[in-house]
Formats: sequence, structure tokens, C-alpha cells
Amino acid sequence: MKKKHAARIALTGVSISAGVGILHISGFVPLWIYAAVLALMFPVVVLALFFWWMAKEGREDIPFIGY
Repeated sequence: MKKKHAARIALTGVSISAGVGILHISGFVPLWIYAAVLALMFPVVVLALFFWWMAKEGREDIPFIGY
């Protein structure tokens, strides 16, 4: 995975979470939907940030995370 792809995934997850947060504060989205979106987006953002941090700038490579 390239750094720019991992960064895009992380930023997309953060922006979805922030957007749903704004919709919740505005009253358009109930609390349980907001919590569900946060629970689903958190692992996506964390893994994408890990891949961004570990990816090299050169050729495309997925870093070894372990089993």
C-alpha cells in the first residue's frame, strides 16, 4: 500500500466521523447511529494510519504486521 492511499483512507474515515458528528450535534442523526459510525470508523482510521506510518516511499509494499 502506498503512503498516499493509506493517508486518503485515514482522512476519509476521519471526515466521515466528523461529518456524522456534526449531523448528530445538529439533530439529524440519533446518538446510536453516531456511536455505530464511530465504532466502525475507528479501526479503519487506526489501521490506515499504521499503514501510512510503516509504508515506504519507493515501490508498493504492504508491511508485515505479524500474526
